[in-house]
Amino acid sequence: MNIKKRLLETEPVCRDYLSLDPGILAQRLSEMAEIGKTQNSGVTRFVYTDEEAEAKALFRSWMEQAGLSVREDEVGNLYGRLEGTNPDMPAVLTGSHLDTVPEGGAFDGALGCISSLMAVEAVIEQEGRLTHPVEVAVFIDEEGARFGGGLLGSRIAMGEVTKEDLFQMKDDYDTTAAEAMKRSGYTPNKLNQCFLSPETIEAFLEVHVEQGKQLEQADSSVGIVNGIAGPSWLEITLKGETDHAGNTPMDMRRDAAAAAAEVMTAVEAVPDEISSTAVATVGKLTLSPNGSNVIAGRADLIVDIRDIEEDTRDEMIRRIEQVVLDIAEKRNVESETLLQVRIPPVPVPQWLQHRMETAAKTLELPYQYLPSGAGHDAMILGRYIPSGMIFVPSVEGRSHSPEEFTELKDCLDGTALLLETLKIAGN
Repeated sequence: MNIKKRLLETEPVCRDYLSLDPGILAQRLSEMAEIGKTQNSGVTRFVYTDEEAEAKALFRSWMEQAGLSVREDEVGNLYGRLEGTNPDMPAVLTGSHLDTVPEGGAFDGALGCISSLMAVEAVIEQEGRLTHPVEVAVFIDEEGARFGGGLLGSRIAMGEVTKEDLFQMKDDYDTTAAEAMKRSGYTPNKLNQCFLSPETIEAFLEVHVEQGKQLEQADSSVGIVNGIAGPSWLEITLKGETDHAGNTPMDMRRDAAAAAAEVMTAVEAVPDEISSTAVATVGKLTLSPNGSNVIAGRADLIVDIRDIEEDTRDEMIRRIEQVVLDIAEKRNVESETLLQVRIPPVPVPQWLQHRMETAAKTLELPYQYLPSGAGHDAMILGRYIPSGMIFVPSVEGRSHSPEEFTELKDCLDGTALLLETLKIAGN
């Protein structure tokens, strides 16, 4: 089904918000979804490609038509600024990204950019300007689909990337990020000109699809994110003995696969012992020699461990490491653990959560607090400046796929909440 047609199905039940036209929101989302559209009705827009350039050019035209002062930095991050009545005050930054994963959806990233622009357009129509400047940001390569890693634009903006890093990052064709930048007309040797000074920004706000089912199941219009989980990856190696599956009695086995299964079951139970926002997932398991009639002599697992509080996340790591030791001893196998990744969680400041809650109550929107288990540009900016996120429901929790969808009424409610929060922050 055409995305615009499907979006407009819920237009009759959209709330009536001053200066926010649901038809324009549906039109822009559908126009953006056509850029990089695949045969499977997904969207593929990688950084430094013709598709990304076309999407940014379209979005730039919308910002210029709105009367914003538009600039693009030396790596391709795009900004549109509405000056405040007091331009010396720090700006409120809002936005997201336009790149996608392969065969991605039409809402991840794009909704955050479009809702930000529409909120600023509503500010212009209603009040002309706020006291604070407001700036719409479109960060490049949030997904990391081409060069890996992700969050490249926001990391560059916060000074976390060096020129040397750009020469180390390569796509599947051995093209470095630096080379791709140059081919697209950008200058990777001028990264210092891309930095955003934290002193000039009061806060960053990002609207995003939930990519989960909590809001939909709770029948909440919006979610106020109370923290962005910090991921850790714990690599686990279990070493037993490779033997014949038919000739080795059950009580004489040192089965690494059976030990791995017990570890996986134990890992699943740990988060509930720690925190209501904690999660742990064994997403990768490799058995060796991986034969149907062979007892596995080795199992390698990677556990993804996340929470919005660093102390509880680290406590999970410790408990899982102890679980591995206990199971290995019981099953007479050797074990090793290695912490591959450890990224600090990013809490959303209480005062910023309160502003979003006040805005939701003003609009009489059903809301709930919930954590973000996924990484977003707000996670990077949140290390340096106060950052918050507004979630809107995802139909059946689907995301990063052609089936990704958020109803127009929910897209509009998220945009309205952003607008009201900007007005609270910018006056």
